[in-house]
Amino acid sequence: MKKYLTKVINLLLIGCLCLVSESFVRAQNQTIYKADLITRNGKNINAEPVEISVEGETMKIQSKKKSGETKLIPFSSIETVDYTYSDRPRYTAATLSALAVGIVALPLFASKTKKNWLAVNAGEDSVLLQLQSSNYRMLLLTMRNKGVNITDSGDRDENEKKQKNDKQNKDKSP
Repeated sequence: MKKYLTKVINLLLIGCLCLVSESFVRAQNQTIYKADLITRNGKNINAEPVEISVEGETMKIQSKKKSGETKLIPFSSIETVDYTYSDRPRYTAATLSALAVGIVALPLFASKTKKNWLAVNAGEDSVLLQLQSSNYRMLLLTMRNKGVNITDSGDRDENEKKQKNDKQNKDKSP
């Protein structure tokens, strides 16, 4: 009787260990994309750090703050997704580096920083995200694989310049 009871307990422990290890492996395979959620509070624009993950057919946006909220956006409810980026010179960082280090930091004036933006329109759950440069391509690819059509608007600064030029040319023409 004692041997039978020990075998049953051992089998239960092995079963529990298998279940725990399976969920641990699933959690390890889940990719987390870091971004900033852009929100507007009156006249102030806030950037809140968030983590984006894909769970089945849902995009989960989890705030990094302790009291932060979680947004679950089903891919089927997404109406439009617009991706854009902006290239800007690193004037402020280069200026500070030039003051601290000297002439060695001058090449930083020629370098640019790239910001990646993703606007997801899903009715009430529309969000604007500033994606990190390290893994934004993987998030876009994952969303495309889930059947989401992403419009690539290109360089935001170039598009604004082009719109201004088009407007000026339109005003000049009789």
